[in-house]
Amino acid sequence: HLLVEEDGGVVGIPQARRLLFGDFAVEGKSNYEEMPDPHKVIERCNEMLEEYNNMSKKPMQLVLFLFMIEHITRICRVLRTPGGHALLVGIGGSGRQSCTRLASHIMDFTVVEIEISKAYGKNEWREDVKRLLSTAGGDGKPTTFLFTDSQIKLESFVEDINNLLNTAE
Repeated sequence: HLLVEEDGGVVGIPQARRLLFGDFAVEGKSNYEEMPDPHKVIERCNEMLEEYNNMSKKPMQLVLFLFMIEHITRICRVLRTPGGHALLVGIGGSGRQSCTRLASHIMDFTVVEIEISKAYGKNEWREDVKRLLSTAGGDGKPTTFLFTDSQIKLESFVEDINNLLNTAE
């Protein structure tokens, strides 16, 4: 299906971008497999976005396109991996949080964020991390911890996350 007449029989980067894998293209089906029709994947993601918006306090008004769908499928793949974690890097406003929220919804994960205030310090950070770990680890609930660069109030926050990801301490 990657070789189409318009491409002149050549498979390059534009054709490889249409190569999507996931387990959410068909409702109720959970096999991780190739999703050969990108337009159907976009339709399915739009359905999931509408579902997310109907139940969320912060609805997202997004126009989904192929490049965004590629990132959503990658985030979904990371989330389905046991102990999976990702560092998403890019300029502000590029859609990292939106892609992460939608992918988390698709994979039925709860998104957890911390609320930073002027008085927020190391003790509040430790309490929030404890709550996160008891939910994700203790209760076994699939959880996405969404942590942005603007929430780094102390360097020790990043060190704590690094330790959790590397040694689980």
